[in-house]
Amino acid sequence: MLQKSSLVSVSDKCGVWSARIFCIYKGSRHKFAKVGDFVKVSIRKTKPENWLKKGKKSKAFVINTCFNNFKKDGSYIKIKRNFIVLLKKRMTPRGKELFGP
Repeated sequence: MLQKSSLVSVSDKCGVWSARIFCIYKGSRHKFAKVGDFVKVSIRKTKPENWLKKGKKSKAFVINTCFNNFKKDGSYIKIKRNFIVLLKKRMTPRGKELFGP
């Protein structure tokens, strides 16, 4: 679960390494974002020659959050970072390739 001011990693190849969430698009009552939610982010770290500069705002889609999932057979899935995909328009990602599962 992600809150406002959470640092997240970007999972597409658009030249942005990290961003910070400052708005969650679910309504005024919801305080947390889960997988599949839209959020508004501020860019924090980018490549030096990138056209998206630090401080720019963008819409994003949450695709992975930190969690440990223990299964009945004894195996488990461990995800260590929160990932988002930056969007141009409705569901069009900024990058051409996505990383991760």
